[in-house]
Amino acid sequence: MRKIVSFVLFFLLFITSCHSEEENDYFLAISKELTIEVRNDPEKMKEIFTRELEKYQETGNIKFLISSKQVEIVIYGNDKQKQIPLCYDLLKINNNRYPFITINCNNNLSAYFEKSAPDWALRYIDAAIEASEKTEQKYSLGNLYHFKGRILYNEGKYEVALIFFTKALEVFKKDNETLYVASMHNNFGMCYDKMNQPKRAIAETEKALKILHDKPDLRNVEKTFLNYMKKGLAVYYRKAGDYKKAEALLQSELEFSLTNKNYGMVVNTAESLINIYDSILINPAGTKEIIRSLEAVEPEMVKNENKMLLNVLLQNYYLKTNDIQKLKVVSKKLIDLHKENDEIHRQEIESKLNFADQYVIKSVAQESEYEKKKNIFLLVGIIALILIFSWIIFLLIRMRKRKNEVYFKEKELFIKEKEILTREKVIADNHRKMLEQDVQLQREKINNLHLNLNLKTETEREFLENIKKIKKSNHVDAEEMLRNLQLKINNLILIDKKNNNLIDESTQENKKFIENLSVKYPALTNQELQLCVYFKLDLTAKEISLLEKFTVGSIRVYKTKIKTKIGLGREDSLSEVLNNI
Repeated sequence: MRKIVSFVLFFLLFITSCHSEEENDYFLAISKELTIEVRNDPEKMKEIFTRELEKYQETGNIKFLISSKQVEIVIYGNDKQKQIPLCYDLLKINNNRYPFITINCNNNLSAYFEKSAPDWALRYIDAAIEASEKTEQKYSLGNLYHFKGRILYNEGKYEVALIFFTKALEVFKKDNETLYVASMHNNFGMCYDKMNQPKRAIAETEKALKILHDKPDLRNVEKTFLNYMKKGLAVYYRKAGDYKKAEALLQSELEFSLTNKNYGMVVNTAESLINIYDSILINPAGTKEIIRSLEAVEPEMVKNENKMLLNVLLQNYYLKTNDIQKLKVVSKKLIDLHKENDEIHRQEIESKLNFADQYVIKSVAQESEYEKKKNIFLLVGIIALILIFSWIIFLLIRMRKRKNEVYFKEKELFIKEKEILTREKVIADNHRKMLEQDVQLQREKINNLHLNLNLKTETEREFLENIKKIKKSNHVDAEEMLRNLQLKINNLILIDKKNNNLIDESTQENKKFIENLSVKYPALTNQELQLCVYFKLDLTAKEISLLEKFTVGSIRVYKTKIKTKIGLGREDSLSEVLNNI
């Protein structure tokens, strides 16, 4: 019964189990294949996309349709207008089949809504974290914790953000991710700065810088992040009143950003340095040098946001230095940039709302379809359970029936065996009684034989005495003496007859005995076998000599030979051995 129940539970667990980790690993392998070099190669990206799509068309396996969509989302990574609808479509197609895809799509959507709709961003990042925590591999869990901490930080919830940055740090330490470990300590510094704890902010940021400084052969991304952290540390030193350290850090960062054409970092660092030079260190030459650098890189900038920030710095400088001509040019640029930026934001918000409406509609339809499927699956499951339990009940009834049949058969067999044993016991008792009677009869015969032999001995002795008297006496009545001798001879003849009768009564038994003895001890002669009949009766040598024509000494010699051939010692009883044959 336990085995049957265990089998049923295993079966139900098997049919309701999720897709294996190996299937999720397929999408992880695709993700690893899409390196930065591959993403910057449109032809290679198209080749991977086509490969996955052809697999779907050949096999009809939805896994390959999902993997093709996964690649397509990366292809449109810089085009949110196309990427976000793809994320919603992929979520619908995946329908929580593969956690890896669920995690990635929700993470992308969270990043998309991070600035414009933080509540939505938290909703998606929570869905991604929940899906990741349920998997054995914990896909991207450290990055997801980090991203949620960043959203909370931007919302001003610094203490809660610290909790998720700490969770992320624990994951990154296990995975030995040096860059992300340093990033978490930098995030701690940012939180402590907002919480008015400058010393702790400086200590955590310096710890982050040391982690990267101690690592040999830094990658470009690590070098960029190292210089990014210098700006934050410079801010903390400025708040603490150490302006020289702040200036040195900012100059180092500005040189790095200009060399590597990281224009976002250029604008932010330049603004921080200009503020220090204008308000604290009073260094017009330093400010002028920075402005020249900004004027030189402005034509190379692509992002509207960076252009706007740079032109604001130029506008403030030209206003301060009363450079009207340049101020007009920059002001016109800013107006155009603001218009362009407003249009971008308007389109973005409109597209987000459209995406949201479409997603809500799709979600409702999907939930309705899911409920139908769920009800069908539930009905099928109930029918399957009914069939399974009916089968179990049938097996139990069958087992009970077989058990009863076996029980009655065993009971019947036990009764028969008991009757047979009873009959055998009665037969054994009867046989035992017959043997006891036979043994008793043999004992009586032996006793009678002993009495007859003693009587014969006494008669022979008296016969000899009468003969001696006749020889010695001359006055004996001869006739009377002859009558006495005749009487004695008649007695001897009568005794011999009785002895012969006793022996004859056991003739068949003796024959059987002699046959068995000759088989067991073939070395015995016929004479020795015959004498064994008397030895079996435990007769003495003298008694045997009265029955056979042997002297007492000869009989003793025969007895010794027989014991030797049988393998008995001098002290062993020959009659006991012979009686057991």
